[in-house]
Amino acid sequence: MTDRLSHPVRSDALEKHERFLDAARALFATEGLNVPMREIARHAGIGPATLSRRLPTKQALVTEAFAAEVRACHAILDEGLADPDPWQGFCRVIEKTCELHARDRGFTEAFLAAFPDATNAAMDRAYVLRVGP
Repeated sequence: MTDRLSHPVRSDALEKHERFLDAARALFATEGLNVPMREIARHAGIGPATLSRRLPTKQALVTEAFAAEVRACHAILDEGLADPDPWQGFCRVIEKTCELHARDRGFTEAFLAAFPDATNAAMDRAYVLRVGP
């Protein structure tokens, strides 16, 4: 059995990776998630094969492209839950989440596609919070 050795990533490979993530974010924000991978690669100035070697599926690309936004959503929820006034906390969560989604159409689509039951889960949680477990 051979152990895989971890190799340092070349700086040019890191630069290309950031370029295609930036291109994906920009295109997803303006056009939504239906942008073809080939178009993202072209927009980033790299070949489609380079893109597919690093992120072989659209789902992998979307997941990595929106990792910061997912962390922002978690931070928004944590901030809202930490507010001593539940109504103010709730209002803050709604306001900041709407701001986040208004800035980026692609993230809204990705969020709803990844969490199709989010609306139902939110309603269930609100019911439990209101009436207790």
